[in-house]
Amino acid sequence: MDFGRPMIKTQGIVAKSNIRLVDETHLGTDPISRQVCQAANFAAKDLFLGNDHPSVPPIPKKDGEEMADPNWYTDQCQQIKIDDKLQLINCSLYNEQHLPPARRLIEPGDLVVVFESFNDLNFVYAKPNDIFSNRNGHFHHNDFIGKPYGCKIRSKNNDGLGFLYLLRPTPELWARSLPHRTQIVHELDASMIVHYLNLCPNMIVCESGTGSGAMSHAILRSIAPKGKLHTYEFNKMRVEKARKEFEGHGLKDLVDVHHRDVCGKKTLLKKEESDTATDAVDINGEDDGRGGFQLGQAVAHAIFLDLPEPWLAVPHAAHTIKPNGRVCSYSPCMQLPFRCNRT
Repeated sequence: MDFGRPMIKTQGIVAKSNIRLVDETHLGTDPISRQVCQAANFAAKDLFLGNDHPSVPPIPKKDGEEMADPNWYTDQCQQIKIDDKLQLINCSLYNEQHLPPARRLIEPGDLVVVFESFNDLNFVYAKPNDIFSNRNGHFHHNDFIGKPYGCKIRSKNNDGLGFLYLLRPTPELWARSLPHRTQIVHELDASMIVHYLNLCPNMIVCESGTGSGAMSHAILRSIAPKGKLHTYEFNKMRVEKARKEFEGHGLKDLVDVHHRDVCGKKTLLKKEESDTATDAVDINGEDDGRGGFQLGQAVAHAIFLDLPEPWLAVPHAAHTIKPNGRVCSYSPCMQLPFRCNRT
């Protein structure tokens, strides 16, 4: 997906302003000119680094070096060597970073969400010479490739009466078209979870369990472009499928899929039962059965739990979460007691 692509640097207003520190030695001995130049240099420092964070500590005045007015700014502001800071206070180095513009045309291997009707969405990976078939007809992938997202494609049979729309994938559209391996978190709940977890770009987030990966995509969009999602799943088959999907969507640099039971339920089983619990063994031999996220202490900014027994993972989450981090537990299948009053 587009938010998984690396950011690019472009010149913005700041980079084009040409503000930088200037060496005042070429101004000669005129005290007024030197004071104006020094004031401009300190203003540039304050603009970029703030008043409380000067670029470098002041250098003491050297022997024999004249200073026009040592008290013109503060008693601590002294003449400093400009050449050491030209690379630090230079607007040409402050380029803007943003995601590249989304590709308008479909290319081979791209994920395409197929809109058949309002309640019927599907997906395909565009491959030359492949055919997508549904009740509306046969649609050749060769007709997809090179077309812009959002276009309308006619079927090759039925006199072209059948049609569908090719949509750009988003976490919401993917949640409506993905193959359900487990119960998923739909877009309304996902938006509230992202809000309550206070997810921001470049965060480190833990998720358990991965399931069908619907919530994972919503998290990845929120922490892109340089964040990291560690998602955990105890089922080996679902782990392998999730890894392939993330790689096919261009998100492999943003997510690590772990085959692990974070609740540590294996230690709660009897020894004879644990020997047959193959789902609790990591494919890389990492799961020792004791649970946990295995990332270290105070690493994650946020933790999301979608588990039948989330209270078993709370002690591990407390070890992994950063101070003032947030933990969210999503338990839609929990049955709450109720009282029925008869009249």
